[in-house]
Amino acid sequence: MEKKDLKHYEELLNIEKQEREDSLADEGMGLGISLRDMTGELSSYDNHPGDLGNETFEAEKNLSFRTREKFLLSEVQTALNKIAEGTFGLCEVCHREIDKDRLDIRPYTRLCIHCENNMEQKVDDEEKGRPIEEQVLFPPFGRSFTDNSTEDKVEYDGEDTWDSVNEYNVRMSDNQFGEDDEAVGYVEDVEQISNEQYKRQLE
Repeated sequence: MEKKDLKHYEELLNIEKQEREDSLADEGMGLGISLRDMTGELSSYDNHPGDLGNETFEAEKNLSFRTREKFLLSEVQTALNKIAEGTFGLCEVCHREIDKDRLDIRPYTRLCIHCENNMEQKVDDEEKGRPIEEQVLFPPFGRSFTDNSTEDKVEYDGEDTWDSVNEYNVRMSDNQFGEDDEAVGYVEDVEQISNEQYKRQLE
């Protein structure tokens, strides 16, 4: 990378670093305020925990923001160190140059867009994928279900056992249960009298 480009990105990183430091210095992002000062109450002893839900949420949110700012500050400092070492702008995985458009938007990035997408896809697959043990055990029972194996196996296996057990307690229909004796649409018998029947009784 040319010196003028390195100078440009160094300026961007220094601006980013100053913004992160200013954000962290802003009274600890609200984390330095006591619960008493936040609520105006002398004590929270007599309050239901739900009454402090909003204050608790705000404290958790501020803590999350602070953690994020610290992480970004660390990333910016790492990028500045790379400029000093002469390794800035290289992907940490494939060691190719990162596109300048990507560096203009996020100068502290560690990966090129291709490696970033691969990593995100891998994380997504791990979160939505099947359990890791299924890589060695074919679902659902692995070694005991051999009908789908490439070898021509004819022994009595787990699937044959299930077929044998499944023959018992088979119900062809649900008619054996009969009809429900409970009333439908009413509770007491008197509730079955319609308005027409009531009017006829009055006449």
